[in-house]
Amino acid sequence: MSNINDKIRQIAKETEPELIHIRRELHQYPELGIDLPKTHEIISRELHKIPGLKIREHAAGGYGLIAELKGKKEQGKNVLLRADIDALPLEEKVESDYKSRYDGCMHACGHDGHATWLIGAAKILAQLTDEFGGCIRFAFQPGEEVGLGADTMIEEDKVLEDPKMDMAFAAHGWPSVESGKIGIVRRYAFGCVGDFKVRIIGKKGHASWPEQTVDPIAAANEIYQHIPAILTRTVSGTEPKIMSVTYMQAGDVNVRNIIPQDCVFGGTMRAVKREVLEKMKAELEKEIKGICQVYGTSYEADIRIHGGSVKNAPELLNGVKKSAADVLGKKNVYIIEEDNLGGENFAEYSSRVPAVYMFIGIKPEEKEAIPGLHSPEYQFDDTVLAGAAAAFANIAIHGCMGELKEN
Repeated sequence: MSNINDKIRQIAKETEPELIHIRRELHQYPELGIDLPKTHEIISRELHKIPGLKIREHAAGGYGLIAELKGKKEQGKNVLLRADIDALPLEEKVESDYKSRYDGCMHACGHDGHATWLIGAAKILAQLTDEFGGCIRFAFQPGEEVGLGADTMIEEDKVLEDPKMDMAFAAHGWPSVESGKIGIVRRYAFGCVGDFKVRIIGKKGHASWPEQTVDPIAAANEIYQHIPAILTRTVSGTEPKIMSVTYMQAGDVNVRNIIPQDCVFGGTMRAVKREVLEKMKAELEKEIKGICQVYGTSYEADIRIHGGSVKNAPELLNGVKKSAADVLGKKNVYIIEEDNLGGENFAEYSSRVPAVYMFIGIKPEEKEAIPGLHSPEYQFDDTVLAGAAAAFANIAIHGCMGELKEN
């Protein structure tokens, strides 16, 4: 299929200036959660320029989009390509001609790039419908940063049905992967995510007579100190997992002689397997209860697990790697052996159909490191857009033609 590879590369190269323009326009209008009217407007406008696309507006409760392209060959499988499109509540600190126009809102996770390379893939594939059968569906999902959008697209918009999708693919711009390269995690591209918020309730009083108080800070600190033990007691040390307290608040910074009534702390917990996270949750609950009994405090605890992990389908892995390498070069696509404990609600898709999630490099070769995701200094590398679109297009064609799976 070298001829197809050449065609894909050529079309991608021709569309690159347009893709850069789209990405930078999206970057100027970042929007939060599922309320994305301007983002929807831009993506819709670009999709309507592509011949042969069947477009469904206002998915995922309002501002998501679903587009579909049918191949002209008689038989083929059905492939879903998904991009998240929402932004983050951050004030951008990078000066550019296309800096965010909205105060306190920024595309600091690169979803503007994700939406753009999916538009690019659609532009390429629309010119190659003679090369595949079945259909390719493009899902532009809002709400990923707040854990929304995916379930609505699946349950209400039926994005995986009619016709039933046989496989799904997505990707993230990744600051630790060099631009022009794609890394694919062998097992868990993303972990299972939980969070906790705990309020320890004591008895307020003068710090000079602590015996007349019940100190909530002491109890909270004891719980904090026990977290490493929770991790080691719960499951094998070979299982990837973390539990991090990310904030603790008590008292008044301007008052130094009062033991406060309560202490609030919270954080995140992650594991690659949901059953491991369930054990961590149960152990944390047990520690909180036991320590509060010892210290004489009461407590309120809200401990939650959100969704599942994104496990890459092993039967698709080598086919995806080869398809991406066919258009990017063999040396530029590689397998990552280490599991990742970030969170992504693409898990809603990957738990229902075989799926692969890729990490597309955005770190320029000349830079040793760049600001990470969710940083106000985050910068997307526009030079990767055409290559990412080409990789998605080739993966989709091979997926439709049944050439990805290993039996």
